[in-house]
Amino acid sequence: MDALREAGYDCVGFADPMTALDAIEDDSRVRVLVTRVDFGEGILNGVALARMLRSKRPGAKAVFVARPGNEHHTEDVGIFVPVPFDPPRLVEAVERALTELDR
Repeated sequence: MDALREAGYDCVGFADPMTALDAIEDDSRVRVLVTRVDFGEGILNGVALARMLRSKRPGAKAVFVARPGNEHHTEDVGIFVPVPFDPPRLVEAVERALTELDR
């Protein structure tokens, strides 16, 4: 989040995907979701969260930050950024998602 803020983006973080979904529903400014793929057993995964966001906001984009090997879960859902990553790479992925939104 620090890198995104330093790049001039407004962002907020949530530890729980359901809390994030509630916040997204309450804020129409959300354009890009940055999430993990896996939050652990019994917890909504990031791909499901991104799909739920898309059903509520069809134009919204997702950026996934996850271990290599999880790319196949994110195909046709969002942009994949493997970990470990450097912050500029995340900022670049968010910028690419926003560019796709503006087309």
